[in-house]
Amino acid sequence: MTDDIRRIGGSFPPIVPQGIQSPTSQPEPGKASFSELLGGIVSDVNQMQQTAAHSTDKLLAGELEDVHQVVVAMEEAQTSFKLLMEVRNKMVDAYREVMRMQV
Repeated sequence: MTDDIRRIGGSFPPIVPQGIQSPTSQPEPGKASFSELLGGIVSDVNQMQQTAAHSTDKLLAGELEDVHQVVVAMEEAQTSFKLLMEVRNKMVDAYREVMRMQV
């Protein structure tokens, strides 16, 4: 990532204040990095979407009798997706705010 930044804005040395880990440093054992955490959340939302679609297919095929299970699965998938989109929107807003900062 720092190579991408250097290609865009010249060759500036990375500025990392004392006590703060640089982005290239390895996370502590037992702690997930931001990208791993975000990837896990996205895969969880994807799994919920697939579960809801699968339960809907089963209901339409007549394999499920309980409509309540299908509705709950669909609502969970919809709510988790909406939350993921709001987190994405906040991250994009934060990125835009950082890019507007003058150095």
